[in-house]
Amino acid sequence: MQGYTTCDVEKLSDTGNTGAICNLQGRMITNFRIAEIEDGLLLRMHRSRVQDTLTFLSKYIVFSKAELVDASGQWQCFGIIGDNAPPGPGRIQQQVNSDRFELWSQEDISEATSDAAVWQELDCREGLAWVQDITANIYLPQMFNLHNLGGVDFAKGCYLGQEIVARAHYRGTLKRQLHHGVSPAAIQIGADLLREDGRNIGQVVAAAPSTATQQDSWEVLAVLQNPGESPVSVQSGNGQSLEFSPFQIPGQPPMY
Repeated sequence: MQGYTTCDVEKLSDTGNTGAICNLQGRMITNFRIAEIEDGLLLRMHRSRVQDTLTFLSKYIVFSKAELVDASGQWQCFGIIGDNAPPGPGRIQQQVNSDRFELWSQEDISEATSDAAVWQELDCREGLAWVQDITANIYLPQMFNLHNLGGVDFAKGCYLGQEIVARAHYRGTLKRQLHHGVSPAAIQIGADLLREDGRNIGQVVAAAPSTATQQDSWEVLAVLQNPGESPVSVQSGNGQSLEFSPFQIPGQPPMY
């Protein structure tokens, strides 16, 4: 896997656990969390990307003494907000941040109390977008802010798409980046976003209902062409007006 992932699989930890698999053009086939297990590596990705990822990697696995297995029926992923979950057999804890953890288990876990909608909302607020079928093979890892989340190791050896990913990093040629906004109504992942003159400026890559206000609204992540200003107002395909700002991780310098 070292030759097919943007992360360094020899430096995995419960906090250094994100990465992506890219095609030869450097576009993400999937992104994931990853952990070492007794007999190999376990990757957690969006369910819609499992089969395509297996099909893609199967072309290369023949050169290795290894096996690819769809473990979706064996493992479950639970969200924990707050305290760490207690350890137990068949459990893997993956840290998202200081307050959130993913707990992978081969059995149900009573401590997992957050529901999927709340978890997806927090992902959007924290700039975590997961590649789905509709957004696959389109974006460089940096366009999902993966380099600032520890998911791209620019010092490791070659991997599929590495030359293009590295060129965008070292030459500063990234033309699109992750933005955060709020929609006054439901919006679909994959929805096109338009400038006032009707030209396409980007695409919604993550969306979840917001619980932050009394009014109905949705947290939205979109990959937009760098507009050179912040915030930027755009229109969705159904006429909604949305305002986006480049996503910024606290404590890090602006990406412009």
